[in-house]
Amino acid sequence: MNRCVIRLDLRSTTGEEAVARAGALLSGEEQPDLRLLLLVDDARALKAHQRAYETLTSSGYTDELLCVAVGPIDGNPPRLEVPGNLAQGAGIIWVPDPCGIDWELAAAAPATRRKRSHGPETELLRLLDVLSQPEVFHGTLSRVRRTPDLIANPGLRLVGPSGDAGDLQPAMASAAARILAPGRGRAPEISCGEEHGQSRPIRLRSGGPLAVAADEARTAVAEATAVAGELIDGASLFTGAPGAEAVAADAGRHLKALRARLEDLLSAAHTTTGLTTRQQEAIERAGVVLPGFEEFEPAVARDAISGYLTRGLRAGASLPVLIGGLDGWQERLTPAGSGARLPDLRRACPDELLTRLLRPLPMPEPQRWLPAIGLVTAALATFAPFGPAGGVLMAALWTLLVALTVTRGPGGRLGARAGALVANAAAGAAGVVCGTVITIRAIPAPLPPEVWAPLLVAALTLALGAARASWRSRAGAWARDRGLDSAERAVGDLLAVATAAAGDWARAGARAATADAAARVGAALEQVSAVIRNHVSSAQVMPRPDPRIERCLADLVERAMAPRVRDLAAGSTAEHAECARVVTTELLAVWQAHASEHGVYAPPPFARERDGEAAALPEEELPELIAAAGADAHATMWQLCAAEDLPLLDLGSAPTAVVRFAPLRDRAALEDLLPAGTVWTRSARRAGTLRLVPARPGIAYRSRAGEAEQEAGR
Repeated sequence: MNRCVIRLDLRSTTGEEAVARAGALLSGEEQPDLRLLLLVDDARALKAHQRAYETLTSSGYTDELLCVAVGPIDGNPPRLEVPGNLAQGAGIIWVPDPCGIDWELAAAAPATRRKRSHGPETELLRLLDVLSQPEVFHGTLSRVRRTPDLIANPGLRLVGPSGDAGDLQPAMASAAARILAPGRGRAPEISCGEEHGQSRPIRLRSGGPLAVAADEARTAVAEATAVAGELIDGASLFTGAPGAEAVAADAGRHLKALRARLEDLLSAAHTTTGLTTRQQEAIERAGVVLPGFEEFEPAVARDAISGYLTRGLRAGASLPVLIGGLDGWQERLTPAGSGARLPDLRRACPDELLTRLLRPLPMPEPQRWLPAIGLVTAALATFAPFGPAGGVLMAALWTLLVALTVTRGPGGRLGARAGALVANAAAGAAGVVCGTVITIRAIPAPLPPEVWAPLLVAALTLALGAARASWRSRAGAWARDRGLDSAERAVGDLLAVATAAAGDWARAGARAATADAAARVGAALEQVSAVIRNHVSSAQVMPRPDPRIERCLADLVERAMAPRVRDLAAGSTAEHAECARVVTTELLAVWQAHASEHGVYAPPPFARERDGEAAALPEEELPELIAAAGADAHATMWQLCAAEDLPLLDLGSAPTAVVRFAPLRDRAALEDLLPAGTVWTRSARRAGTLRLVPARPGIAYRSRAGEAEQEAGR
C-alpha cells in the first residue's frame, strides 16, 4: 500500500489548542498511518507549540516530519526560534510570503511582485499540494536535512493543476457538456423478463359461461362447415342439403355471443396495476381459471437497472440518453390493461365476418357459360330418330337442371333467377333449330343407331356434368362468401386474445412494480443530471475535454445512483430524487476537496480503479512538462518570500538543492528527457522543480524548553 502524507495545520492556535489538535490526530481512527507528517504552522508560533511537537515526535507514530512555517519572523536582526525537537531531524520550509515573487537565483537579480488575485491561502495550498506527494515529501525532507540549520525557503516552477479546487471547474464543465449532451451515445438494452413473459393457454372451467360459449361457437362453426362441405358435394344437387343458410347464421350468432362475452370480461378486468378483488370475482364468474400471479423481484430489477447504467455510462452514453432509455422501458412495462385488447377481439372476429354469416345470402346466379351447354346438348339430341322432338325434350331437361341448381341452393328462388332460366331455355330452343337445320341439309338419311346413340349419351352426360360442375362451383363460392373458413380460425383467435389477456392479468402487478422502480431510478438520474448541470453552469468550458475527468464524472454518477438502485423497491420518486440530489452534491464536494489536496487529475475517492488504464501523454503537453521538471535551478521561479526577505537567504551556497518531479504515468515518455534524480509522483499531470534556498546561518536557533513552556502557557 502506498504511504500517504498526512497534513496537520496548527496555525491560529494557542499552545494548549495545538497540543489538543495533535492529540486528536494521534488518537483518531481516520488516519491510521501517520508516518509521513506535513505540519503547517505560523513561523512566529513554533516556540509556543513546542509541546505539540513533542507530543507528535514522541508518539512513535510519526517517522518523518516536515514543517511549513508560514509568515515573517521578528527581531533585529530577524531570528526564527525553532523548538529543539524540530531542530533534531525535522525539516522546516519557511514561507515568509505565500504569494511570493518571481525571481532569478542571483544576489543582484531584481524581484517582481506576483499578482495576488488568488490570495496567500490559495498560493500556499499549491505548495502544500506539491509537498503532499509522498515522493516529493521524501525528496524535500532529505535535502532540507542536509542544510546547515534544517531550514530552506522554497521556489517553484510548476505546471499542471494547482491545489485550488476551482481549477477543477473548467475540466468538469467540459466533461459535463458531453455527459449531459442530448443524443450522445446509445442506450443499451434493458430487460428483466417482465415485458416478455410467456402466456400459457387460457384455462376455462368446465361448464362455465365462457367455456360453454366457446364450445357452442366451435360446434356451430363445425356444423356450418360440414353442411357447406355437403353442399359443395355434387350429389347434394339431387339429394339436397337443407338448412345451410340457417346453420351458417347460427354459427354467426354463437361467434358474436363468444366475442361479446370476452369483450365484457376484458372490460370488467381492465387494470394497469393489479387485479382487484372485484375483478378477480368477475373473472371467476366468467369461468376462467386465474393463472398464478407473477411476483415483483427487486433483485432482478436491481441487476437489470444497475447493469444498464453501468454499461451505458462506460460506453459513453449521455445522461439524457440513459434517462430516455429508462422512460422507454417504463412505458413498455406499464400494463396497458386487458381493455387495450378489445380491438384485438374485433380483429380476431370482425363485424364483417359476422355480417356475412348472419345475413341471408343466396347462392350465386348460374354461370354465363351454361346457355352454350344447353345449345350444344339440344342440338345433339335432334340427331336421334325422334328428330326435333328429341331436341325439345333435351332443351327442357337442360332448363330443368339449371332450375334445380337454383332451387336446391340456399336462398334459391326461381323468380330471382328468371333471367338465367330464360336464357338457358332460349339457348336450348336455338339448339333444336340448329340441329334440325343441320339434319335437313347435311344428313339426308336417318343416322344408324351406332351413331345417334353415342351422340345422345354424350348430350345427356354433358348436361348432367355441366350442371354438377356449375352447382359445385357456386356452392363453394357461397361458402367462401359466408366466411366459414375464417369462422373456424376466429374461435381460436378469440381464445388467443383471451390467453394474452390472462397473461396480462398474471404479470400486471410485477410489471407495474418494475415500472415504478424504473420511474424512481429515472427521477433520481434526472436529479443527478440537474445537480451536475447547476454545479458547472458558471464555469468556463475547456476547449478539449479530458477523458480522465469524464471517467471520474461517470464514476460519480454511478456512485450517486448506487443507493437509488439498491433501494428502488421503496419510496416515492420525489424521495429518490431528493436523496440523489443530496448524494450528488456531497460527492461533488468530496471531489473538489480531493482536488484541492491532491490535484485536479488525481482520481477522487469514489472513482473505480482502472488497472492499466494510464492515459497517453498528449504530445502538445510534452514541452511544457519538460520545461517545468527540467528547469534550471537558477532561472526565474516563483519564490515564496518577499523581496525584503531575500537578504535572509544564503545565496552563496552551492549547489542549490532542487527536487524535480513529474507524473509517474508519463515516466516512459519523459524519463530520457529529464535530469537524473527526477522523482515520479502519482499526481496525474503535475510536474515541476522545487528549489530549496537555505536560510543564512544564524537565522534559525533552538529555543530553550523553559521559554517554550512559558510561551505556551500564555
